[in-house]
Amino acid sequence: MGILEQLQINISIAYQFLIFMVGVTFLAVYVFAPYTEALLQREERTRGGEGLAEELIKQASELKQQYESKARELNSEIKTIYDEHRTEAGTEYQDIVAKARAESAKIIEETRARVSVEIAEASKKLKEEIPAVADVISKKLLS
Repeated sequence: MGILEQLQINISIAYQFLIFMVGVTFLAVYVFAPYTEALLQREERTRGGEGLAEELIKQASELKQQYESKARELNSEIKTIYDEHRTEAGTEYQDIVAKARAESAKIIEETRARVSVEIAEASKKLKEEIPAVADVISKKLLS
C-alpha cells in the first residue's frame, strides 16, 4: 500500500469506481439500449423504404419516358393535321383569289365595253350637235 499512499489514493477510488459503474450501467440500460433498438428498427424500415424508393424512381422514370414518347407522337399528329389544314386553306385561298380575279376581270371588261359604247354614243351625239352649236355661236357672234 505504500505506492497508493504516496499517490494519495485512498478508499474513495473504490466508491468513485462503484458510482461510475452504476452510472454506466444505468445509461447502458435506460439510454443506450433503447436508442440502439430504435436505431436498428429505423434502419430496418429504411432498408425496405430504400428498395421501395428505388422501385418508385424506376417506375417514375419509365412513366416519364412513356409520357415523352406519347407527347412526341401527339405533337407529330397535331403537326400533320395542322399541315394538312394549312395546305387545304392555301388551296382554298388560291381558288377564292382566282375566282375573284376572274370575276373582277369580267366586270372590268363589261364596264370597259359599256364605257366604250357610251363614249361612242356621246361622240356621235356631239358630232350631230356640232352644226347646231356652230349656228348658235355664229348667230351670237353676228348679232
